[in-house]
Parts: sequence; structure tokens; C-alpha cells
Amino acid sequence: MSTYIGKVVRPDPDNLAVKSGGALDIETGGAFKLAGIDVTGKLTELTGFAVAALDGSAGKKACLTNGLSVIAGGTGIADMTIGAPSPGDVAIIRIGSISNGNVVVTGGTNVKLSGNNVKATFDAAEETLILVYKAANTWEVALNSGGVVLAAS
Repeated sequence: MSTYIGKVVRPDPDNLAVKSGGALDIETGGAFKLAGIDVTGKLTELTGFAVAALDGSAGKKACLTNGLSVIAGGTGIADMTIGAPSPGDVAIIRIGSISNGNVVVTGGTNVKLSGNNVKATFDAAEETLILVYKAANTWEVALNSGGVVLAAS
């Protein structure tokens, strides 16, 4: 019989400890609360970095142009978008979950996602694309993790 020792442990009834190499992962739709109060917005204020949980529903299709967009892809989303960058913008697009299909993010009118590419297709959870401002209406890919496919149409 083997014994499992995790990295997130409860050393006593009143405490929770995260050991080195462990993590607390709040899934899309979840919240980080202190004394019953959602402090997710406060974390954004402290870090200065916006975070959006997107799922392709009404009002949740546009990726942030300066911040982290975590997408719950469900069975695939064909019409996510990202607008034009401003100087200094860094956009991180990450697929938090997807059961099947693809998530497609298309640049807004005349917006390029590196070279002549206007579309990014994600097909697995954890795929991440980091885009940085290059010029007016033009992003440059700083990191493509997991094989996000870029296309000109």
C-alpha cells in the first residue's frame, strides 16, 4: 500500500498550506474570496494586470488587448476577437479548458497577429499565445505555447 503526500495540505482544521511546487487553481467561473468577499478585482489593482474569464457568450468574446484572457472553450468557439494594440500592450490568451473542437481568435478590422496572419486557432487546454505591440494594428507573437496555429485567413 502506498501513501500519497500532496503539495496542498491541511496541517490542522484551521489552516491550508501550499508546499513548494504546489498551487491553488481557481477554475474559470470560480472566485478568490476573503471573508466571503470576492477580491479578484483587488488582485488586478495590486498587480496592475487585468484578467478576464471569457467563454464566447454575449459580452465575453473580446480578448483583452492588455491583460490575460482565460477562455473556457467548451465544445469550441469560432468567433473570439482581439482588437488593435496600443504601444506597450501585452495580451496573453490562454485556453483554460476545452472539451473538443477549436477556439478561434480573429484580429479586429485590419489587425494583424504577426506578419500577415489575422487568425489564431487553439485546439487544447493550456495552449497560450502571448502577443506584444509591434506597430499600429499589428501584434507580434512573443510566445506560442502548445502549438497555436496562425493563419492569414
